[in-house]
Amino acid sequence: MKVFLFFLSAVCGSQAFIVCPPDACATVRCAAVTAENCDGVVKQNGGFCGCCDSCVSYLAEGESCLATLFLGMPSTADCGPVLHCNMHTHKCVANTNKRTLNPCAQELSTFTATQNGLPLLGAHKPLCDVDGYYQPKQCAGSQCYCVSKEGHQIEGYTANVWEAQHMTCQCARDQYEYMQTGLIGRLFYCTGNGSYQNYQCMGDVCRCTDADGNVVANSHSVSIGQIDTLKC
Repeated sequence: MKVFLFFLSAVCGSQAFIVCPPDACATVRCAAVTAENCDGVVKQNGGFCGCCDSCVSYLAEGESCLATLFLGMPSTADCGPVLHCNMHTHKCVANTNKRTLNPCAQELSTFTATQNGLPLLGAHKPLCDVDGYYQPKQCAGSQCYCVSKEGHQIEGYTANVWEAQHMTCQCARDQYEYMQTGLIGRLFYCTGNGSYQNYQCMGDVCRCTDADGNVVANSHSVSIGQIDTLKC
């Protein structure tokens, strides 16, 4: 046990020295990670330093999940949708109460069980995050659309599958969740497919933002009346 604790501490402690510079992704070329080629969950920006999407594969019942407990490094595997990692045995075990599964994990569990290893005509594989909720972007047939974390479609944001490579739906999701709080006053500048515009405005001041709507450090600001002059 002492050896294990020392090893775990060393691994976790070493992550403190992993620092991602602002331009860490500038020269990174990302491989295409989709629901079709990922046997598990597609985690958006789940790769090292958040540069690329990653595929988190499913571990079967009884398999070791020790590696999923290490912090700092991107996880490439997790226990399957009806399993969880036992903190004592460090193995994937079955959930004792399936009602504890979050909505996307429940649908994915049903999808996996009914497929039985064979593709079913018209079947839609939901894209879940690591917590079992729906990812902001879902695709079915030739269309991709934006949804809430519970899977409710957010009206007004769609795109053809072949045009949805850079579609994130994060702006549509954030706007939807903000409106659910009943608050007013904040404006969201989304593209037609639900992604963030490359700028956002607070009051009458506009600045360049990243794909998650966060202000780019040291970016120039302009008044909302001069938005056309902002170079992002």
